[in-house]
Amino acid sequence: MAFYNSFKFAPPKWLPFQDQEILDSVVNENFYERQGKKFENPDFELKVVFDVHNYFATDLFHRIRLSDVKNEKLVIILSSPENAVFISVAENLNKYKISARNVHVFFLYEYANENGKVAPWQSPYSRSGQFMKNFYFELEKNLRMPIENIHFWADNNIETYSKEIEDLGGADVCYTALSWSSGIGAIDPDGFPAKNLEDFLSMGSRLVTPMPEMIAHDSLRGMFGCAGDLGNVPPKAVTVGPKDLMASKEWIDVEYLVGCGGTAHQKFPLALSMFGPICKEIPGSIMRLHKGTCYVAQEVAINASNQPDFDGIYEKLEEIKNKEEKGE
Repeated sequence: MAFYNSFKFAPPKWLPFQDQEILDSVVNENFYERQGKKFENPDFELKVVFDVHNYFATDLFHRIRLSDVKNEKLVIILSSPENAVFISVAENLNKYKISARNVHVFFLYEYANENGKVAPWQSPYSRSGQFMKNFYFELEKNLRMPIENIHFWADNNIETYSKEIEDLGGADVCYTALSWSSGIGAIDPDGFPAKNLEDFLSMGSRLVTPMPEMIAHDSLRGMFGCAGDLGNVPPKAVTVGPKDLMASKEWIDVEYLVGCGGTAHQKFPLALSMFGPICKEIPGSIMRLHKGTCYVAQEVAINASNQPDFDGIYEKLEEIKNKEEKGE
């Protein structure tokens, strides 16, 4: 029996982006071939790398070190939980006696319950709590930033969180990752119902009800046992807005999540964000308007239906290295 393509269907109506032709085309784009500075902002770059965690940790460590050496304020918007990165950076700061005294930390988003009450950092369900446990308390006491430099989400600052960032001159760098719906953390079209792209880019911090895909996405993470435990993920979130990310001086996006069974569920959301149109229905697409870098793990970049043998990784690394040296 031979299969042939005669079964047509439309995307589910609840998906924000509905153009079937684009949905079909972006999945066939080659991340390796599209690397480099080939996007709307000439200072935005796509890079496929062997170890995304290493690039994330190195970038964060370098910025904290410069803030200490130059005695300059460093304001960051930080995704969490990035525990491997937090631990690595804290250990290196301790090793080289680098102070984080000038660092101000804001969090990309935080969980809230069904009534909009924000999870305190002392809760195991708190994203900021993961930062405190794996970064702040891992640092030697004399190297820690003042506790008031850590800007926790709270019930009384949801609407003013953007203003807190703005009052410090905006973020020097924001670190983000995409959700299953091509949202940026908890920034998705449902929570930011904009009239157009310009309106979307002007929106600040708020309480949102994440799309079901976001709940499913988070249920595969370690905080919830990597078990797909949908009922154990808090149903709401507080989040910065597109305005805060666009006002950041630089944007670093990291895509490396590989769920149970090795499925890279960030592959399609990233493809849509990188190679689809820039629009409010695809929040991740707005990073292409900004100065920054999107680091993509090979597990996310490769075609899942045709994975190369492990031995081929070394050839691919050499190819990437040669392109970087040529400035491609």
